[in-house]
Amino acid sequence: MLKQIRNLINKIMKNPDYRALLENFSSLTALQFVNYTFSIVTFPYLVRVLGVEKFGLLSFAQSFADYFTLITNYGFYLTGTQQIAIKREDKEEAGKILSSIIGAKFLLMIVSFLIFSLIVLFFKKFRQDIILYFFSFAMVLVVTFTPYWFFRGIEKMRYITILAAISKVIYTAGIFLLVKSPEQVYLVPLIGTISTLLIDVEAFRIIYFKLKYKFVIPRINDIMYQLKDGFTIFVSQVAVNLYTASNTFILGILTSNVYVGYYSAAQKIISIVLSMIGLVHQTLYPFVNRLVAKQREKAKLFFQKLTKFAGVTGFTITILLFLFAPLFIKIISGPKYMLSITTLRILSPIPFLANLNLIFGVLIMIPFGFKNEYMKILWGASVINIISALMLVPSLKHNGAAISATLTEAYVTLAMWQFLRKKRIIIMK
Repeated sequence: MLKQIRNLINKIMKNPDYRALLENFSSLTALQFVNYTFSIVTFPYLVRVLGVEKFGLLSFAQSFADYFTLITNYGFYLTGTQQIAIKREDKEEAGKILSSIIGAKFLLMIVSFLIFSLIVLFFKKFRQDIILYFFSFAMVLVVTFTPYWFFRGIEKMRYITILAAISKVIYTAGIFLLVKSPEQVYLVPLIGTISTLLIDVEAFRIIYFKLKYKFVIPRINDIMYQLKDGFTIFVSQVAVNLYTASNTFILGILTSNVYVGYYSAAQKIISIVLSMIGLVHQTLYPFVNRLVAKQREKAKLFFQKLTKFAGVTGFTITILLFLFAPLFIKIISGPKYMLSITTLRILSPIPFLANLNLIFGVLIMIPFGFKNEYMKILWGASVINIISALMLVPSLKHNGAAISATLTEAYVTLAMWQFLRKKRIIIMK
């Protein structure tokens, strides 16, 4: 057995593609461990110090700001990564791509800020907590310039891990040192902004001085090309956001911050699990694009095996979440959030469903060129989610939002699976 394992490791290390996958997977695993560890430390502290109402207000403000992060991120986390992966050896060309995408993101950020300011200033619900909302938008500003997608493209993910770890240390220290009462809720996004800004500066220093990629002043034509290239993915991600993040927003509008807090406590646990699952998909994305381009039939066989493995692991996680929901809520959120137990159980199928539809959508449909079909499925999901949430939230509150989220995720998985079966890309035996 040991000899077989040793032979497998030697085989992997001799293959540059597999070796890069292993290195990137290790880096992203370390990154998720860092994120998970610091989330476990800060999340229980914040839910206790801020209380249900202020924690719900914070979650609502961040959920609102996330809409604008979506705009500035556009589709560049996929299209930018894809372009850089192809041109990573040509440092001058890669530098032009980086510069043009940053230019496009900057324009999108200006538009976002104008829209955000109008909403916050003219609606009382936002205006009464104006400092918290503008500090939450400051995070949008710094994330606009965060070049993590570039490091994914050049497959130097160890830099991401190191930078993220430093950022988390700064953020966690700031939370424990400065946030001492519910009235200091506005400090949470401010601390996150400062910690991210420091890391952005260091990231660009590494790109320019260490990795020797050159920056240029982007041309308008290059910026417009990036906006056009990323449009379909952007529209798809708007749909994803509508059926994943909108429930918190709808809860805040139709109920109160208390119910937002209950829902967010359960959703946070699901998010932690999904972030751990996501590292596999992030690692595989550059690899599967090359595999589909060069060996389509081999790629199909690879996806058959990957789907079966993802189904088993995702289902196991779902069972554990359902069975141990009281324990997870008690340990992570505290006794004040026991009403979140049922919510977590309703949400527990999502890791199983999302694990599959991430494979079907991001790893298969996009590399195979089915971007429009991918977009249509996600927009269908967003419509289903909004309608079901508006119907269920008024009577069932946080649990209604959870039911809507789970049903929508199930629709996405089934719709993508059916499409890929018709195209004979996924053939379940």
